[in-house]
Amino acid sequence: MKIIGTFLVCILFCNLVSAQLPDNKNAAMYVEQMPEFPGGQDSLISFIARNIKYPTKAIADSLEGKVVAKFIVNTNGSISDIEILYDIGGGCGDEVKRVIKLMPKWNAGKQNGRTVAVYYNLPVAFYLDDYKKQK
Repeated sequence: MKIIGTFLVCILFCNLVSAQLPDNKNAAMYVEQMPEFPGGQDSLISFIARNIKYPTKAIADSLEGKVVAKFIVNTNGSISDIEILYDIGGGCGDEVKRVIKLMPKWNAGKQNGRTVAVYYNLPVAFYLDDYKKQK
């Protein structure tokens, strides 16, 4: 029950946030060069399309909408501190978290020519019409 196609076009890259450092983490929220999935946005969308599954409970409950995840792309490109900021329920948040954990190392963000850890927000959309078209 993989989701591919148009619903992933709804993935947004919400990185335009303040340039402050969070209180208790050593990661920037915005830098000169934001972290990037290997191959860019199209590769990120393809990766999610190949790996994400619309949760059975979400389908049964007719749940649709966006799940918003936040994580840190570390200086070595690894992902850590995955957090679901907004969840539509039915296991969708857990599914997004599972797929983020599968991601390969990213190209790290840079500030003043130096590699830095950066927070990254990733909304992922779940729409039943798009799911049904893929079946």
